[in-house]
Amino acid sequence: MRTSRVIGQPAIFGAVPRPLLPPHLVPRQPKTVLAWSMQKLRIVNGWTGKQVAQEFGCSPSHISRVEQGSTKPTRALVQFYEDTFEGDGLLLSMFEVAEHALEQERRRAGDHRPRLYRAVPDDASTFVGDTVPHGTRMEPGQVFEQTWRIKNSGKVPWGGRRLERQGPLTGPGLITSLRFVDIPNTQPGEIAAITAPLKAPTYDCSSIAYFKMVDEQGRLCFPDSYQLGLDVLVRVEGQRPDDEPLE
Repeated sequence: MRTSRVIGQPAIFGAVPRPLLPPHLVPRQPKTVLAWSMQKLRIVNGWTGKQVAQEFGCSPSHISRVEQGSTKPTRALVQFYEDTFEGDGLLLSMFEVAEHALEQERRRAGDHRPRLYRAVPDDASTFVGDTVPHGTRMEPGQVFEQTWRIKNSGKVPWGGRRLERQGPLTGPGLITSLRFVDIPNTQPGEIAAITAPLKAPTYDCSSIAYFKMVDEQGRLCFPDSYQLGLDVLVRVEGQRPDDEPLE
């Protein structure tokens, strides 16, 4: 039986060295994207999982499960990562999506138990571009628009489809949006321009909002693809010291 060992790999969560594996990203489970982001931020800052556990007050195995996406983190743990590693609000934006994922799935199912469904065969989309690049600076509370251009790269005509905001529509540190944004009818090979009216958070932070395509029945068109879907990421700067957050 062949065995392998890690040479020069520091201990990540305990005394036994182990290979550093990213969490398995599952589009149906937003917590896996959050887990990947938390792990990446910790590593960039040079911390081990054991150090995080000691500082936060939990077991290294719990941090391991959170960062592998098998356990959803508490808001307190996400806030700890934000404060310690200067997440600047991004992790909290992702946490809100993960926190409300089950509720949103039940809403799509009409308050019934969500059913497992797949994408329509030969249906596909390809991102072409957008008008608000990641990290665009905004004033507190600034109203703006994001236009995504996506190509119908499959063989299925799009009719009656919309983008659905993932997670809450507004809140402290969150971009404010409508629940749905209409997608123009798009034939295979055509490019759709989808414009969403948005409002930046009212205090200095970074914030990201996610949108996924749903059909006329409100079901996700690509439940197993494209992770959290289309996004818009802004950096809010300009809050005066005397300003109180309005959200």
